[in-house]
Amino acid sequence: MKTIRLALLLALTLLTACGEPDRTVEQRLIILGFDGMDPNLAQRWMDDGSLPNFSRLAASGTFAPLKTSNPPQSPVAWSDFATGNGPGTHGIYDFLRRDPATYAPAFSISENIPPESVLELFGLHLPLEDGQIINRRQGAPFWTQVEAEGGDSTVLRVPVTFPPDPIHRMMSGMGVPDLLGSQGTYTFYTTRPTMAASSSSTRTVRIRPDREGLITTTLEGPAHPLDPDAPALNVPLELRPDGDSVAIRLGESELTLKEGQWSNWVDVRFEFLGFASVGGIVRLNLVSSYPRVQLYVSPIHIDPRAPVVPLSSPPDYAEKLAEEIGLYHTIGMPEETWSLNEGHLSDEAYLDMIKTILSEREAMFYSALDQQDSDVVVGVFVQTDRVSHMFYRGIDPQHPLYPETGEAARGAIHWIYREADRILGETMQRMGPNDRLIVLSDHGFAPFRRAVHLNRWLVDQGLLALQPGAQSSSVGFAQIDWSKTQAYAVGLNSIFINRAGREGQGIVGQAEAEKIKQRIMLTLPGLQDPDDGAQIVAEVFDGDVIYPGNANQDAPDLVVGYLPGYRASWQTTLGGAPSSLVEDNNRKWSGDHCMLPSAVPGVLFTSFQPDQPLEAIADIARYAQEHWSAH
Repeated sequence: MKTIRLALLLALTLLTACGEPDRTVEQRLIILGFDGMDPNLAQRWMDDGSLPNFSRLAASGTFAPLKTSNPPQSPVAWSDFATGNGPGTHGIYDFLRRDPATYAPAFSISENIPPESVLELFGLHLPLEDGQIINRRQGAPFWTQVEAEGGDSTVLRVPVTFPPDPIHRMMSGMGVPDLLGSQGTYTFYTTRPTMAASSSSTRTVRIRPDREGLITTTLEGPAHPLDPDAPALNVPLELRPDGDSVAIRLGESELTLKEGQWSNWVDVRFEFLGFASVGGIVRLNLVSSYPRVQLYVSPIHIDPRAPVVPLSSPPDYAEKLAEEIGLYHTIGMPEETWSLNEGHLSDEAYLDMIKTILSEREAMFYSALDQQDSDVVVGVFVQTDRVSHMFYRGIDPQHPLYPETGEAARGAIHWIYREADRILGETMQRMGPNDRLIVLSDHGFAPFRRAVHLNRWLVDQGLLALQPGAQSSSVGFAQIDWSKTQAYAVGLNSIFINRAGREGQGIVGQAEAEKIKQRIMLTLPGLQDPDDGAQIVAEVFDGDVIYPGNANQDAPDLVVGYLPGYRASWQTTLGGAPSSLVEDNNRKWSGDHCMLPSAVPGVLFTSFQPDQPLEAIADIARYAQEHWSAH
């Protein structure tokens, strides 16, 4: 989403009246998701006694690997889970989609549609109708089918559920933006010279103290909601020494932090027109104190007490939760990872953030379980995924960063699996005698040691053309000659043919497109790592074959199944073509799953013996829809 400006004026009315039910559900289907839990790691730690509750569940019911989606990405797999269908039907193929007219990458999960009628008055842009926020996933999720058949569903933090569905109770997950309209942009204040950030999710602000140590700056907020040409709204930020601590004034809030300490939630209110304002909430971490001050300010979360976009169903559920459990992270992906990649947070500070988010999610889930008013209860904990992404370097001796990992990194994944086991144990204690439990993950994990610049391979193959004189291209296909380009890569696993009539500057006809696809499918699996000759790609899948239906018309022409150890580079995902083909992954993001689906299956545990095969993640939706009630 380009800006929160449109969302600030949104008046979305959810078509439901979700009053408190007058019944207690005696037999519930409870589905507990742990994003990214890997069957091999789960088995290892069940065998050594680290996961007693998972062992107990496996012994009383079932435990097996669960086939993931293709590609094995969270938004794709959880859309399979929700709808019981593949991407060709639900329309989510990757974290990113490309605009075929401009080739620009965009977020695949949700989309902001601005109002068509706007009144220009005194330099202000006043919308005469509501804009829309739409979920790009197509098809009815099983929880809405349950409600259509007379049941009640509670769905908490499942990815690709923004905006929320009009059901008995929902808190949206992956897809919820921050107050800037992004998926999580933090701000890092530093007195030290810094290099340019590697991600648009990072805002670095250079600060300088005066002779008394006072630092004055601002926290930049959302765009002006009525004047797109005006500067972004902001609130003042001041820092000054206070003994061995730092005194901070942010807007109207004052607090004191010691080095390494996290703050509680801080209210920030961005005013405009002298009388109007929009509020958000942030958390601060004092990375280092005087004289070399460094301060991390989290993404600006939408305040659940007065959300400017719909967070929940019913709409007041977000506020009621805040009253019950306290303020909480509202962004769909609050465990933002670039602060750790950029070295702006330490391993320990990042894990402390994870612990806070995990505690919030637990409180939400247990509250829903204890109410016993829903036939189906679904809750997903994504922290297993985030910790595995960022700390796989601690369990992979072949990763380039393994030698320099400390104790926190070495034990982080084992810790989050034990936390998952604890949550499972608590869930089982809160179950009634007739409740049934399914525990699953969307995919597993593998090492990510080497980054592949797939667009460089396409350049070397003569399929992607650079502009005259260019040796490489920066992200956004900045130096690409589309008049000579036949294929390009964008997103984590996708290759597109530059088709005439589909792409904005397409040149490839249908017959030639098929030849190009066959050529890539035949030759790309032969790609070898220039350092040691290792095979990089296991298989290239034909989009026409694996995505029948091609919902949204967003399906890639080809899907790349990398072997464990390799993944598309960050530059590839955004349309970059560096000069090298493969390079070491020296980021703390050291584990991944955007690879060959069979290499990264998820997990499935049940408290019962299913009466039908549950082999793939899409099977769960079909089972849930058929077995939610006592029959």
